[in-house]
Amino acid sequence: MLTIKDIKYKAEKKFKRIEIRDDVWGFQIQPNTKFLKGISRKQIDELQILFGFDFPWDYREMLLLIGGLDTEEISVDPDGEEEVEFDNFFYQYPRDIEKSKYLVEDIDTYKMYAEEALIEAGFDVSKIVGYIPIYSHRVLVVFENKYLSPVISVWGGDIIVYGNNLKEYLKNDFCRSYNY
Repeated sequence: MLTIKDIKYKAEKKFKRIEIRDDVWGFQIQPNTKFLKGISRKQIDELQILFGFDFPWDYREMLLLIGGLDTEEISVDPDGEEEVEFDNFFYQYPRDIEKSKYLVEDIDTYKMYAEEALIEAGFDVSKIVGYIPIYSHRVLVVFENKYLSPVISVWGGDIIVYGNNLKEYLKNDFCRSYNY
């Protein structure tokens, strides 16, 4: 299985040759984007206090190696009706605690759908201790067992398991080739 370091390397290699598509809706990673340097163990410990629970091992490893993206993503309207937009969807804490709060509120509102998706994937939802928005509308589900790290995609009540663990999720969102 790939490590977070391997996934970071593969993703950055993909970012070098990525091309912006003017026929695709939504935000796209720009060419030559790199991951920002991660944060220290002390800063991770401080974030755990802010969130009120201990992080999964894989998330701690990710935070040590990846601190976000160095370039904002770009959204091009294929119809040419809207201006080009830029945004950064990789949450950096504590800075983005307010920006990402809506995702946890959506999970609270649509808890039944979140739990249904997680149960279907084989997780014991009675052992959930919290949620951490990590990128766009992707949310890390935190369990008592720190070896578990599923990621769900939350779009209002439309909630699916997007990765059975953090590494699988990172591969899905940052290493996969898209053929539109």
